[in-house]
Amino acid sequence: MSISPKKILTIIGSGNSAHVCAGLVHSNTKGTFELHILTRSPYVFSHNPNPFVELPDGSIRTGLISKVSSNPADVIPNADIVLWSGPVHATRDAFEWVQPHINVKQTVVGTLFGQGLSHVLAVRIFGEKVKYVSFRQIPWLCRCTKKGYSSQIVGAKTFIEVATLNVDQKYLTDVLQPLFITPKGPVIKKLPDFCPVAFNPANQIIHPAVYWGLFRKWNGVDPIPKLPNDGWLYRGMDEIAGGVLEALDEELQGIKDAYFVKFPGMVGCKSVIPLKDRIVLQYTDQVKDRTTMAKVVGSNVAYSMARTPHLKVGNGVAPIVNHRVVQDDIGWGLCVLISIGERLGCPTTTMKWLVEWHQKFMGKEFILNGKLQGKDVKDLVVLEAGDNLELVGGITYSRSRL
Repeated sequence: MSISPKKILTIIGSGNSAHVCAGLVHSNTKGTFELHILTRSPYVFSHNPNPFVELPDGSIRTGLISKVSSNPADVIPNADIVLWSGPVHATRDAFEWVQPHINVKQTVVGTLFGQGLSHVLAVRIFGEKVKYVSFRQIPWLCRCTKKGYSSQIVGAKTFIEVATLNVDQKYLTDVLQPLFITPKGPVIKKLPDFCPVAFNPANQIIHPAVYWGLFRKWNGVDPIPKLPNDGWLYRGMDEIAGGVLEALDEELQGIKDAYFVKFPGMVGCKSVIPLKDRIVLQYTDQVKDRTTMAKVVGSNVAYSMARTPHLKVGNGVAPIVNHRVVQDDIGWGLCVLISIGERLGCPTTTMKWLVEWHQKFMGKEFILNGKLQGKDVKDLVVLEAGDNLELVGGITYSRSRL
């Protein structure tokens, strides 16, 4: 009897999620998948081929890294799956980095967290025949505990949703799901279109509200004496920030509703439920107080260990420009929603205000004279004036081939 050749998963990146994958894949698949890692910092994993991950119940799974490289030619050409695990705002750079080495007939390309119009970017770079998967949610809330050696899953999800181009549910269940599974899940469910990704009531509205709430007393010049809220990013979110988050969610729901009216065939819009309901549904008993938006976010055990990204300035602190909670969720989150809202004639007053607040310390110009027309919009993937509105749902590229 012949032995089936091993499949290859190549993870791009060396952050939290890459560390968890490094610990899970070999154990989960009993060695039927080889794990390769492409990173600009290969030294992170060079001293330990067997990183481990601690699960929420305290159990340990140990991985095996077969190859690590900073050269795409070493780890991309024979891969069955290539999965980008880094920040959303670096997705274009990652895709362009590996594109010359991708065989679209063999390789499934994916983003471990999809946001905005990532599918439009994937088609522009890899072509319409690309087999693409965009995770609406990261499979687990996690953290690296020792670079190159260990990680911890601090919040396991029971299910996650994935939007695809040319990839079917059977592939998600049989091939992808076993790579990331823990005793609590997640089960992977295929979405009917990309609307739940583009309109996802998650990081792209949570982080701008949370970050503004923590640094709203900053005058834009002088550092504040210490981190608000004892340095916790979500824990104990106050009602003022919670009110802003509710306004963002209201605007997002308004854009989604208008889009669904225009394109009733985009049934993925039905799964874009209000943020508060979505968090309770996904994290269930991990949410300890469900009375207000602020309490739902601030009492979610799965969110509780995240620290506030910040810049130390003298004896104080200030907001940080280059962290993903800013870069991802302003340029590749709110700006995308605003571009869709402007085409649909939907109000995005709160979104634009928060983009303007963030862009000042980012040194960027996205909003100019009240519209998404600043000089730095060209660096984003947004819905442009000449683009077909149907691209948001990805209907042009929704055929299942795998």
